[in-house]
Amino acid sequence: MRIDFVPGTRVSTDVVAIRRTRLHAHPNALEIVYVLRGGLRTRVSSESFDLDAGDYVVLNRADPHVLEGSAENVTAVLHLNVEAFRDVDPYADRMMFACESFDLPRYRRQEALLRGLVLDVVDAPAIGDADGPATELVRTLCNGYSLADYYQRDRPVTGAARERFHSLMAYVHANVGSRDLLEEVAREHHYSKSYVSHFVKETAAISFSSAVNATRAMHAEILLLTTDYTMRDISAQCGFSDVKYFTRCFVDWFKQTPADYRAANRPAVQRDDDVAPVPTELTAELIHEHRRRVASPTDAPRLSITPILLKNVGSRADLLPKVAEFTAGRPHSEEAVPADARRRNHLLPMRFGPAELENGAALSGLASFEQAGVTPCIVVEYAGREATASVIDALAGQLQDVELATVPVWLTYRGLHARDAVDDLVDDAHARHHLDIQPVFTR
Repeated sequence: MRIDFVPGTRVSTDVVAIRRTRLHAHPNALEIVYVLRGGLRTRVSSESFDLDAGDYVVLNRADPHVLEGSAENVTAVLHLNVEAFRDVDPYADRMMFACESFDLPRYRRQEALLRGLVLDVVDAPAIGDADGPATELVRTLCNGYSLADYYQRDRPVTGAARERFHSLMAYVHANVGSRDLLEEVAREHHYSKSYVSHFVKETAAISFSSAVNATRAMHAEILLLTTDYTMRDISAQCGFSDVKYFTRCFVDWFKQTPADYRAANRPAVQRDDDVAPVPTELTAELIHEHRRRVASPTDAPRLSITPILLKNVGSRADLLPKVAEFTAGRPHSEEAVPADARRRNHLLPMRFGPAELENGAALSGLASFEQAGVTPCIVVEYAGREATASVIDALAGQLQDVELATVPVWLTYRGLHARDAVDDLVDDAHARHHLDIQPVFTR
């Protein structure tokens, strides 16, 4: 659904009462939703956010999303023609932004700053007048709230590194259907493949392959919703080596197979919007109220747990301990957590295999999850008796090294024919390593 910007402007704003929207995307606009009253559930691609009054999120261009509001909901919706903001940043229309009020802005203590910029755009007397504050908002997003910043929180990204990173990722987005993107990116930019991989990891704290697979999965989502292409066609157009690998990568992000996702979500594309205008007087009253609002000093950042995040736990730029430090350093943070919530045991399944155990670093960040209010649960997939036994041996040794022997461990298997072998592995792990493993049958 393209946004029709008024000629000569690059910003469009509206304040509406949202009950539910269709599943839609804007190929020509970055969208920001700011909740002025009530609640708003925002489902964008593979993530869902429950927003309260004062919360805001940035929805990337072309990202399919659904908005569901509470009975009293009032939401400000901003659309920015990012192609027209290339004077602010030459890569403004090719960046993947990562900005939710409760996450990175709160972590940086810039939640109120961004809130003020968004309200300045909404509160402009006329559409044309919104361009000034919108320019500052876009500049702030480009300089600190892109994919280059989200996983890398231990040091700022330099201007030169940021430009180089966005140049590499712009090529990935434009050529997502190519099979060997690492080789092509390296050749196009006159770098070696090892340099590209190292640079992306060093700059953004994510692997090049993780960034590519995320891009491919998101592009596949659009094709699933907007075309009748077969899974083989979509796999090929998104650069996956085969349908099986496409399915595995898609499930990593969406927790559904591509076919199941299409069946469940295509009807939502045709649904009518249930959105109503809001009186000008109420809008002015709510904006005035929100201009006095600041982030609560007892609110801790809320992380979005993504496959990329889980793959990078324990890396040099691990952001989880930093979030724990951020929370621990704030006064009265303990009183801010309801007593009943502190008693609940929230499990976070995390898949571990040979790659995650290769250098022992991945396990070192697990302790920080407890400070964030969840218990990590290590998941090992059965891949044959000998291969799985090797993974369990390495895991048991590393758990002892980091003194995390009490972390739950699951051994998952798909076929009932593997049950006896799985039981043998569980018994052996208990006998030799004193490691209790829960076998889990999955379909």
